Amino acid sequence: MAKKHRIGIIGCGMISGTHIRGVLESPDLELGAICDMQPEKLEEKKKLSGATDEMCFRDYIKMMDSGKVDAVSICTPNHLHYEMAMEAVKRSLPYALEKPVCNTEEEAATLLDETRKKNIPNIVCFSYRFKPAARYARELTRNGALGNIYHINGEYYQSWGLPNPKTGATCPLSWRFVKELTGSGALGDLGSHMIDLFRFITGREFSRITADSGTFIHKRPLLDDPASEKPVDVDDYINIIGQMEGPIAANMSITRYAYARGNYQRVEVYGDNGAIRYSLEDADALEVNIGNEPMKESRVWASIPIPQRFASSQMQSFADIINGRGDGLAATIEDGWKTQRIIAKAAQTSACTI
Repeated sequence: MAKKHRIGIIGCGMISGTHIRGVLESPDLELGAICDMQPEKLEEKKKLSGATDEMCFRDYIKMMDSGKVDAVSICTPNHLHYEMAMEAVKRSLPYALEKPVCNTEEEAATLLDETRKKNIPNIVCFSYRFKPAARYARELTRNGALGNIYHINGEYYQSWGLPNPKTGATCPLSWRFVKELTGSGALGDLGSHMIDLFRFITGREFSRITADSGTFIHKRPLLDDPASEKPVDVDDYINIIGQMEGPIAANMSITRYAYARGNYQRVEVYGDNGAIRYSLEDADALEVNIGNEPMKESRVWASIPIPQRFASSQMQSFADIINGRGDGLAATIEDGWKTQRIIAKAAQTSACTI
């Protein structure tokens, strides 16, 4: 029986639960260690994972050097991604890295170069690449079923930035509202996923973009002192318009202020022989109108079942990459860098006020 790879989880915030569950479900992985500076978060994930005291660390360097891990999964706030991934590369440890990969394009380029030099297995956690409907949309778009592609439009809407509708209370100032810690707001948090989905589904790169962004609530109360406020210095929404290779007209709308939306996505692709609509809220779904004259003239969209072969798992994909049998569909640090470039350009072009 092949040896299981021991994964060290760095950062025990909300997203780490998904990583831990993925590790525990994989036949090729096992949990080696967990790490967080905050003891309450460490204890919470210790209970979730069944980790022992010996598997718990407050210092990620000590965890990496403990001999307890063969690879790491980095689930920390964005400003820590670069230094932690670089430490993994120095130790030749395969890494899974949350998005956006870094706070700057320059950091992402350096991390890409160093990873390539040592040929370190890696995955960037653009998790929507593992939605079966997104994978099916990719196949239909890339195999010519839609003909020549002219448009791709996307929406990614959440509502958690809004004031509480019952009390009017403002959501506290978490690290996601502080540029030094997060790099950008909705752009990096949600927009990175949408940028990657556009690239993933079409197989094309962006050739030009412009953007508009803004902030709705400019001050938020502190988590540990609700009577005090600090400024918000990142975007609450961003709209990006541009062009991908083809040319394909590309437009996306991103916000944390869409009332009644939880985690809503929609991507529409229009060609000269058909169109598809991928959507996600409670479950992912795919609708099509392809190559059928009555459907085209009647503007009928049909929901289609997703074949089982498109089912996939992010952490199992990481295991497959470590084992040299990845399917080529998971995002890598190269994809992370390419997305970071678009984030940087969108931030630059949205800074103009009339």
